[in-house]
Amino acid sequence: MEQVEGKVAFITGGASGIGFGMAQAFGEAGMKLVIADVHAERRETAVGALSESGFACHGVDLDVRSAASWKAAADDAEARFGAVDILCNNAGVGQGRRTDGTRLLLEATDEELFRLVFDINVMGPFLGVRTMVPRIVARGAAGHIVNTGSMAGLIAPPGLATYSASKYAVTALSESLRAELAARNIGVSLLCPGGVQSSLDTTSAERRNEQLGSGFDREAGFLSNRPINPEMMEPVSVGRRVLRAIRDNDFYIFSHPEYAGLIEERYAAIRHDIGSSAQDGYVDPDWLLAASRNPAYSEDGRGDATAGLSAR
Repeated sequence: MEQVEGKVAFITGGASGIGFGMAQAFGEAGMKLVIADVHAERRETAVGALSESGFACHGVDLDVRSAASWKAAADDAEARFGAVDILCNNAGVGQGRRTDGTRLLLEATDEELFRLVFDINVMGPFLGVRTMVPRIVARGAAGHIVNTGSMAGLIAPPGLATYSASKYAVTALSESLRAELAARNIGVSLLCPGGVQSSLDTTSAERRNEQLGSGFDREAGFLSNRPINPEMMEPVSVGRRVLRAIRDNDFYIFSHPEYAGLIEERYAAIRHDIGSSAQDGYVDPDWLLAASRNPAYSEDGRGDATAGLSAR
């Protein structure tokens, strides 16, 4: 989508952090902005700031876990700006840490917290795609979807199992979706950021308190009102990288290339443990391997994904 001026971008979690950084970058490029956020005060503050910068902007209430809320927000956005061209599934929640700063281990994670993280981080993008894709397809124009994953969706640090599992799900959703939508002129990009200046810790604590109760948050011992780390990347820089990816139809968006070595470690570990067949002489048939292939992995010369089909 080389021409983005005048396009309508719908950004979930757009009132702060990476979402607001996207809005700033998109506004600079002349897009119309729909800021979808569950926090009314924060949403209106963001809309006000963006409007003061001269950007066409509209705020909509959205609980990404609710199909009804998605429909109402999409209808509201279309009533204001017309059809949405770009969907950014950016809203997310963290799993939190203990008060002593140590990470929350999986066996100590409450079921309610695990479900909340998946409801927002995974169900949110699913409902966003299910709501917006038919609308984009129906008008017959090019579209683009950006799903905010994480480096934690490609590597899984200890003590971050719940969050990483949710972001791995976003990775798989995005990779499959890119292949599904390619023939319908809708691009899909997966954003995999590292450290970014954001209030994710505080906004996540708010959501946990709201949904699980303040007593739960105290028992689990999560940090809240954590200051934004000025050593991290500025959100608008991430937003501008996302804008370039939309224009170029990039598959993966790596704003922090310094993580390449950690990603390579993971795939080296996988490759190391691929040994011989569990059943002597058995090899899955070609049709099954072919059906398992995602053509998006090899598009644009990324590599020959079919090479292994005959390498036996």
